[in-house]
Amino acid sequence: MKISLDGALEFEFFQLEDIVSAEQFAESNDGTVYSWKTAGYSNWLEKILSVSDVIGLAVLPNGMPDWIELPDDMDG
Repeated sequence: MKISLDGALEFEFFQLEDIVSAEQFAESNDGTVYSWKTAGYSNWLEKILSVSDVIGLAVLPNGMPDWIELPDDMDG
């Protein structure tokens, strides 16, 4: 599923159980798999495969930073 955040960042999103599909997609599109992590209202992408505090997987182009801040969740 393609995700777009305010048009500034667009990436392919995968559920955790679809790790093999995410890795295959990344390989075929010259990309890297990131963990979409969350704690409280904060969200970020981290270039490390982890299951702690992870809501899913994102595939971004190679060459992106190891850590990418995402918009915080709204309170309410």
